Amino acid sequence: MPAPAYLAACTIYRDDADYLAEWIEFHRLVGVERFFLYDNGSRDDHLDLLAPYLEEGAVTRHEWPFPFLGRDGRPRAMFTAFEHCAGAHRDDARWIAFLDVDEFLFSPTGTPVPDVMRDFEEFPGVVISRAEFGPSGHATKPAGLVIESYLERIQPRPDEHAAYKSIVDPRRLSRTLSAHSFRYTAGGLPVDEERRPVDPLKRMTRKPVAWSRLRVHHYFTRSEEERRRKASMWAGTGSMRRVPATPLELRRTVRDETLAAHAPAVREALARRLT
Repeated sequence: MPAPAYLAACTIYRDDADYLAEWIEFHRLVGVERFFLYDNGSRDDHLDLLAPYLEEGAVTRHEWPFPFLGRDGRPRAMFTAFEHCAGAHRDDARWIAFLDVDEFLFSPTGTPVPDVMRDFEEFPGVVISRAEFGPSGHATKPAGLVIESYLERIQPRPDEHAAYKSIVDPRRLSRTLSAHSFRYTAGGLPVDEERRPVDPLKRMTRKPVAWSRLRVHHYFTRSEEERRRKASMWAGTGSMRRVPATPLELRRTVRDETLAAHAPAVREALARRLT
């Protein structure tokens, strides 16, 4: 068995073989040691892609073939996967980051994420503000990496609520409330990077945005082609959730190349994996 990690990441995926390797290698570069992956009925070649990671023990894969949506229309498969992960792997990692495959966690300071997290060990969890990226002019899936292909994001207003994701101490987690928020034991509250308490029962967003030390980049639609595919997939599950036609419409956008600087290192890691 691999030694316990200081920082692990958990996600649920379906037919994401085109993106899993980049997601894993990027997060390894920023300090994630282990990955707990939940397969929600994939039919692509994800097993071939994951084989070397499984062999070396970096990835633990769980089959999670449950209906994605519950009777209330919420993504129940995701919530239950995250809750299972926190229980099954509570002794396998000091911290677990709960992310989607289109989300990339990092520190804008360049500091490894585990080093940043050592400043928060007194808290049961840390919420990380999320930056939202759109198609960046791509009608179809580009040849490059996600982190170098999508460079336009929404510029949040100072008073705007921004969605967050969570890094959790699994030993102090009581219940999964959503893909973003969790309830903790003994009434503990998570904090943001400025150590401001966040009540997970009230809102799944944070105001104002705080992301100078920790941030998640969310590539929600990727290209227009993939936006349409995502909308079709959600409709097939019965979800009423809307994939916006133009996620950045009527919003001021800025160019953000922060993660593009990591692309050469990710490419090198992927090349080593292929050989």
